Amino acid sequence: MPSPLNVPFLTDLDSRAAVKGSRDPLGIQPIWTRFGRHVVGNLTTVTDSVRGFTTLLLGIWFAERIADKSPPGSEISTFLRWEQLAAYARAHNGDFAFRGTERVRRWLNEGKPVTLSDNPAHQILGNQKIYGLWGLYSSPARSSGLLESDSPRLTPLAREFVEHHYLPILSEDGGRDPKNILKILSKASVQIDSAGAHEKIVLKVWKTLRQRLSAKEREFYTFHLLHGGPQDDTAGRQRQFAELLRTTLRDDDFEWSLAQVGQLAKEAQNLSKDWEPLAHDLSRICTCESVLAPASAAFGYLLGLDGKAPGLLSSRLKEAWGNGLRSVDTKAFAELKSEIGTEDASTGQRWADIATALADGDYTQLVELLIAQNASVMIQRGGAPWVELRKQHLHVRFRDETGELPKREDLPELWRFSYFLAPLRNIAKELERNGHE
Repeated sequence: MPSPLNVPFLTDLDSRAAVKGSRDPLGIQPIWTRFGRHVVGNLTTVTDSVRGFTTLLLGIWFAERIADKSPPGSEISTFLRWEQLAAYARAHNGDFAFRGTERVRRWLNEGKPVTLSDNPAHQILGNQKIYGLWGLYSSPARSSGLLESDSPRLTPLAREFVEHHYLPILSEDGGRDPKNILKILSKASVQIDSAGAHEKIVLKVWKTLRQRLSAKEREFYTFHLLHGGPQDDTAGRQRQFAELLRTTLRDDDFEWSLAQVGQLAKEAQNLSKDWEPLAHDLSRICTCESVLAPASAAFGYLLGLDGKAPGLLSSRLKEAWGNGLRSVDTKAFAELKSEIGTEDASTGQRWADIATALADGDYTQLVELLIAQNASVMIQRGGAPWVELRKQHLHVRFRDETGELPKREDLPELWRFSYFLAPLRNIAKELERNGHE
C-alpha cells in the first residue's frame, strides 16, 4: 500500500478543471490541476455555491419525475426550465447569487410574465446547457457522491435528502409531491407571473433556495462538498484542509498568495503526524506556483512585443525582477519534475529549466524556454505556436492576456492559478456564514 505522500492520482487532464474559454498557451492548466487534486478532489474553479448544488439536485429530481411521462431525452429541457424558475424566484426576492443574473434582471424589470422554455430566446445564459448548472455542476456533483457515476440521476443519499428536506417546503400540503411545480415544468413552454398567479409557487421556491441554511443542510453539504463525499480521493486531506481554512473565514481581507498557502502548510505540519501529507501537498503547490505564476506573467508580456527583439523582454525582466527570483526553490521544484512531465519527460525538464532560469536571472534563456514550451503545447494540440522567432525578432500570431510585469516585491505573493483552493474556501464560508436556522 502506497504511503500517504505517494497516493497515486489520475494524471489525465481533469475535465472538471476546465475553464470555459481558457486557451492556456503554456500548458499550465493540467499542471496545477494535478497538484490541486491532491488536496481538493471534487470541486472546480466555478463550483463555489452551495445553492448552486441545491438547485442542481432539485432540477435532477424534477427531470427524473417528469421523464416517466415524457418522450425520451426530456430531462435536459425540464432541468433548464427549473433552473430558470429557480433564478426568477430568487431574483424576485432580491437574491442574485446565481448564474444568469443579467438576463433575469432585464426580463423581470420589464414587469411582464417571464417564459420558462429551453428555447434559446428564453434561456438565462447564452447557452444554458453548457454554461448553466447542468454543464458546470453535474461532474463535481458526481465526484461529491450526489449524482450517479453513469447517468444524471440522484444517488440514494441525495434522493433521500431532497425528498425529506426540500419537497415538504415545495409541496402545497407539506408532503413530498409538489404537484403545482411538476405541472409547470411538464410544459414545454409556460409563462410565469412572479407577482400574480404564480406568487405562492415562486415564494416556495425561494424559501427552498434562500441563503440561510438549516442544520441538516449544513451537515449534508459539509460531508458532500466540503469534505469530498463518500468517494473522497484525497485520503482525508480535503477534510483537513477545510478545517484549516476555518480560521480564515472571518478575514474579509484574505487573499490567496504563496505566503498564505505556505503559512497553512506550516500550521498543518505543526498539528500532528497525520497532517504531514496535507502539509507536504500544500508546500508542493507553493513550489509549483512560485514558477508557474511568474512564467505566465512573462509570457503574457512577451505577447505584447510583436516585431521586437527577444532581448527587449530579457532587459525588461532584468529591470523589473533583478538578478533572480528568491521565491523560486530550484531543488524543490526539480522534485516535481516527474509529475509535471508524467506524459512527456521533456515537458518536465523544460519546466525545471524555466525554474532555474527564473532563480538565476537568466532571462535570455527564460524567453527561449517559454517560446519552446508554447511551441510544444501547440504542436500537441495540432496548432501553430502563438509566437516564434523570425529573423531574430518576435512574430506574435495570437495575443491573449497581456499587461505589466509584476513588481519584484510582489513576486513572493504572486498567485495566478486556482488549485481548487478558492472554491473550497468559498463553500466553507457559505456554510459558516449562512448556517443558522
